[in-house]
Amino acid sequence: MRPFLLQQPIERAAALHPDALALRSAAAQLTYAQLECRSRRLALELRARACAEGARIGIWAAKSIPAVVAQLAVLRAGGIYVPLDPSAPSARVESLAADCRLHRLLADAPRLDLARAWRQPPPLAPLAELASPPCHDPLPPPRRTSADLAYILYTSGSTGVPKGVMLTHGHALNFIEWAADQINLGPADRVASHAPFHFDLSIFDLWASLSRGAAVCLLDAVTARFPSAVADWIENERISVWYSVPSALVALQDFAPRLGQSRLRALIFAGEAFPLPSLRAWRQALPNLPLHNWYGPTETNVCTHFALPPGQPIPDPLPIGRACPDFELALRDEHGHPVPDGTAGLLFVRGPGILAGYWGKPALLDPWYNTGDWVRALPDGDLVYEGRRDHMVKCRGYRVSLLEVEQALETCPGVLQAAAVPVPDALQTRALHAFVVGNRPDLSEAALRQHLARVLPAYMIPARIALVPSLPVTATGKLDRQRLPAILDAAVAGTPA
Repeated sequence: MRPFLLQQPIERAAALHPDALALRSAAAQLTYAQLECRSRRLALELRARACAEGARIGIWAAKSIPAVVAQLAVLRAGGIYVPLDPSAPSARVESLAADCRLHRLLADAPRLDLARAWRQPPPLAPLAELASPPCHDPLPPPRRTSADLAYILYTSGSTGVPKGVMLTHGHALNFIEWAADQINLGPADRVASHAPFHFDLSIFDLWASLSRGAAVCLLDAVTARFPSAVADWIENERISVWYSVPSALVALQDFAPRLGQSRLRALIFAGEAFPLPSLRAWRQALPNLPLHNWYGPTETNVCTHFALPPGQPIPDPLPIGRACPDFELALRDEHGHPVPDGTAGLLFVRGPGILAGYWGKPALLDPWYNTGDWVRALPDGDLVYEGRRDHMVKCRGYRVSLLEVEQALETCPGVLQAAAVPVPDALQTRALHAFVVGNRPDLSEAALRQHLARVLPAYMIPARIALVPSLPVTATGKLDRQRLPAILDAAVAGTPA
């Protein structure tokens, strides 16, 4: 029988592979039988505490095995899990909890203390400890359907105002079944859990992996800050599948040759554009490693994909590929009209993987979802990402693609990563500022300007270019453009940002 609830493939995997490793962290590990038992126990506790089916249960905790158990338990209890950023300020999490009107909040000890100080905290409970006794009581069969919500992920989106993206069991299953087949996940795999649980990349890490009997290895936030430690961790944990934003792989680039003898068999990236020089460095270091470029906003998870088999050179530009099964794509202009072949347009998506709507907002009536991303179709049908709608800016009367400026900077020898942002200037217009991370001591602003003068028109050359040791990232590992101007101002003033 085909599963119709997100937890069902995990329950089936536990029945097939009870003694196999399911979850592993620096502190502990669980077999599939233990995961099944502990999540069932917590699900029964949630039911006993009057958490009705459809209840929204927040989970605010550092990445840990108990946090994964809690997510699965909420699903098994018939609830909707709402993962909250463990690194976010308490006031922000309080506002999200109030917006979502949580029925209960499960939190680890430090965050439980913070939540007690909220003005109107929801009912609070500590995360279940791994030492909790085993449970053999039966769990009542679910009364949920594939159209019911499984989880809500908060994302700032283009407006900066957090929005609760509502995803159903059917949406999640549509993605994890395709993704698991695409990577051929199985019980022999050890999958890296790099993404935080409030980020949509975690849906693959956790549920696609556990649905196929693979082991999920949790990378803690402290280790993730140090590329050399991450490379050690990949080797020591015998990771076979890695999925992350490109920024994490740019940071790991210098350690890629070390991983040539590791068990790594698939490298997946999504969430932002991958600087081509860094991607080529990965291809050169690991020529036999398949590379997968997945694309999609939180509202669709992954809706297009592009695979690079072993040995295939990195194309320029790097496509985001074609539609995933059951998705339909359309390119339209800003007025909603179809664009001619070969012309960039806004990408619209429809299909079974589209969000059910935003929490507390009017229902979505149009089956087509506007991603807000500009893409262009190549003659062979593959799509190329050309930037966000809000990353196509007017500077002194000219339309400028920030992505094009960044890619031009990244072709300069010695540049690892670049970012560009528009900043208001004294003439009440907007000027471009750029930020560059390099790996050569002779790299200078003058050299960068000379390089750009050879590849870009004058109006696209940034007014200011700052060499920085690293680019700021959000809690999900993506480039944090909002913090860039402050970094440049601090550099000029000689103070830390």
